[in-house]
Amino acid sequence: MIKRPHKWRDTAWKQAIVDGAIDAIGYFMPDLASDMDMSREVIGIMGMELPRAGSDSDKGMLVSDVFLNVPVVGGEDWSVVCIAEQQDEHEENFAMRIFDSWVRLRAQRPAGRTTGFAIYTGDSKNVNFYSESCYGLKASLEFRTFHVPSYNTEELREDKRPFARVMYASRLSLESGDDAFLREKYAWEILNMTGEQGYDERQKKYILEFADRIFWVKGPGISDNLKEAYNMQTISLEEYSRKISEEAARMEGLEEGMEKGMEKGMEKGKEEGVEEKAFEVARKMLARNMSVSDIVDITGLDENDILALRLK
Repeated sequence: MIKRPHKWRDTAWKQAIVDGAIDAIGYFMPDLASDMDMSREVIGIMGMELPRAGSDSDKGMLVSDVFLNVPVVGGEDWSVVCIAEQQDEHEENFAMRIFDSWVRLRAQRPAGRTTGFAIYTGDSKNVNFYSESCYGLKASLEFRTFHVPSYNTEELREDKRPFARVMYASRLSLESGDDAFLREKYAWEILNMTGEQGYDERQKKYILEFADRIFWVKGPGISDNLKEAYNMQTISLEEYSRKISEEAARMEGLEEGMEKGMEKGMEKGKEEGVEEKAFEVARKMLARNMSVSDIVDITGLDENDILALRLK
């Protein structure tokens, strides 16, 4: 069952689309990407205000999630509005936001050069159409909506395009929800995959910043080793492997040190410190889903103490 994520993940989507605008257009709108003028910059704005026609008040404002100004061959620019919804929202309200955003942007921009797309993680698969009518006047809008829960995780995993990594991370975040163990597991996976693919520094940056936010790496229950790796922003597969090896060696050293200490007898005054270190090691082993029996063998702690840690 897919768990509903927190609001912090909305920001992850908006920032990723702005920072990875070229790759986002290539992934979500390949037809527009084929007409892009790559010699000019794609301008992205988070939270652009779209006033209602004829309104000068704040009450007439609508804030879009992301606005992109996309240069195309021939000197013209296309305006793209994007709504990214990582929270529960009724599908009619979601579709209405896209419609209202497009209408307001269309009123400000040249005819025929205004488009948009949406990213949705709610339960409904049919959020790509909006229509309303009033005494014979009917207006409707059909738009591209990318429904993240509908994507197959294995297919996303095999897709090497940089923005596919963003989609894959988003899909995994729906599975992890608020579970710290799964958040850490999937955050490591994205970090590893990003290092393997050899993306350029710009691509690594927005992929890993997205993963940092979407999995709440800075939040509770996440190991210091993972937090340190994400603070580095970009990491190669070799660097990732080195950090894992160092962690394993450190754990092995702690294990050997504890065994020697148990053989010789713990020195007076250090017993509490050794026991505290044993509990620290046990917590990290639980975070890596090691069995209780193995943790007991390595740390020397009582099985009931290990089980009590698991419940905390």
